[in-house]
Amino acid sequence: MKINKGQFFLSWRKQLEFSYRRATGHILPYIRNRFKWHFYPRMKYVSKFPDHVDLELASTCEMKCPMCYTTNDLYKQTVPKKVMRPELFKKCVDECAKYGVYSIRLSLRGEPFINKHIVELIRYAKQKGIKEVSTLTNGLQLNPEMFVQVMEAGLDWLTISFDGMGETYNRIRAPAKFDEAVEKIRTYHRIKKERGSLKPVIKIQAVWPSIKDSAREFYDLFNPIVDNIASNPLIDFHHETHEIIYEKNFTCPVLYQRLVVASDGRVLLCSNDEYGRYIVGDTNTQSLYDIWHGEKMEKARELHLKHIGYKELSPCKDCYLPRKTLAAKEKIGGKDIMVDKYVGAPELITKF
Repeated sequence: MKINKGQFFLSWRKQLEFSYRRATGHILPYIRNRFKWHFYPRMKYVSKFPDHVDLELASTCEMKCPMCYTTNDLYKQTVPKKVMRPELFKKCVDECAKYGVYSIRLSLRGEPFINKHIVELIRYAKQKGIKEVSTLTNGLQLNPEMFVQVMEAGLDWLTISFDGMGETYNRIRAPAKFDEAVEKIRTYHRIKKERGSLKPVIKIQAVWPSIKDSAREFYDLFNPIVDNIASNPLIDFHHETHEIIYEKNFTCPVLYQRLVVASDGRVLLCSNDEYGRYIVGDTNTQSLYDIWHGEKMEKARELHLKHIGYKELSPCKDCYLPRKTLAAKEKIGGKDIMVDKYVGAPELITKF
């Protein structure tokens, strides 16, 4: 069973250094967390409480990237544009702290820096003892002044989506501009160096088609100024393929790893239920503990144990995790790396 499917790293040495920096300050809890993340799904073990919780600070985004599901009419029509209320966030974090949750992530479908309370919420989570607070951002709202604020609040890990070089980036990530975006990241690196801080560790990630023809240039640009560089195969979020080929005997690992709280407080089946088609609970009226052990989560696990989850559950039918992949060799500056590709999925970003 593949646990972290899809994403691959442009340098395994850099990935190991990133893991060490990420764990700095709590190495033993980090090792325990990695054990739970990788082996609980393999053992089909439902823990007392998940070791990771996603708390979506915003469900909307100011970018309209062509490969993103938030540009779909279905998403616009069915997902409410919300930012999470501080009171709800703190309620969830309080329960996470009670059960010793290792990590929370502040992003899911939208841009978390749209939420004006983000610095306050990072600080609250760290004060409550959450060991790893992370978020994904498109980088547009983030600037050096804000970076200092989230660093001082205790943010542990920042992933920046950065698709393509030069004009490719400008087309995909409009209205952001390539040169300005790179300079901001250089500034973040300088701020960390001047303050002698490893945190937040910074990872850059791109969809593979956006950098395939310039992967070495992309790597050389970011290698000196970020902690890790990763890429993902293009996921068919627009569902343009007519036939999906699934892995045999697939059982979803996510149902043993994490809970995902949307910005309105409803709990999604998983981090890949982007349209909220299978709601397992509501934190406005329920505890995370009761939802984790609730009837709908147990039903989803039962279906996946029978290897029919992707047949019976609507989010799972379209999810990339049960989709069959083939490993292919790609070259970065004459060096081979292995890239997973989804069978039958598009490999070009065609909606510029």
